[in-house]
Amino acid sequence: MSETLVIVLRAASLLAIPVPMLLIRRYRRAPNLRAGHGHGNRVPFVANVTALVLFYLMLFIFPGTLLGATLLLALAGCILAVAGAAIVLRARMELGPAWSFVPVAEAATGLVTTGPYRLVRHPIYLGLSVLALGQALAFASRPAFLVLLTVVIPTFVWRAGAEEKVLMTGTLGERYALYQTQTGKIIPRLW
Repeated sequence: MSETLVIVLRAASLLAIPVPMLLIRRYRRAPNLRAGHGHGNRVPFVANVTALVLFYLMLFIFPGTLLGATLLLALAGCILAVAGAAIVLRARMELGPAWSFVPVAEAATGLVTTGPYRLVRHPIYLGLSVLALGQALAFASRPAFLVLLTVVIPTFVWRAGAEEKVLMTGTLGERYALYQTQTGKIIPRLW
């Protein structure tokens, strides 16, 4: 019975993000905003995708056992994965039409500083990190946890820095610089 519960919790941790993402209304940016200056580099995005592929390979190739304390890890991991997914979804909904895989610094997209963006400049990366941590715990996978700490999170930090360079250009520059002084990059400031 506990093995079945661990499997269900692991599956729930994996489904924490794709199922709700299907429910989010798709926002479309006007075609003229896709071209022009102020677009970000795609290399950090590709690095993120590569890091996450490596993470999920480790998760599936090296899962922990299904017995003992793993039930507690699976439960805690599932809760963390759902919490991380909730952060991602809330941040994504707050961005609305300003969201894109590669950042665009345009006056028409504006600067979002509401919702989770009041506390942190990159809540999607925070949420994805918490989600992946939950999945690594749910699967009791030490190799996946190691990849999360050494590859996935550093690529999120790199990508956040690359995005901020783009957002500092053009019409968002001064406003974004002020916003940077008021919020944490990926982890909310506690002081």
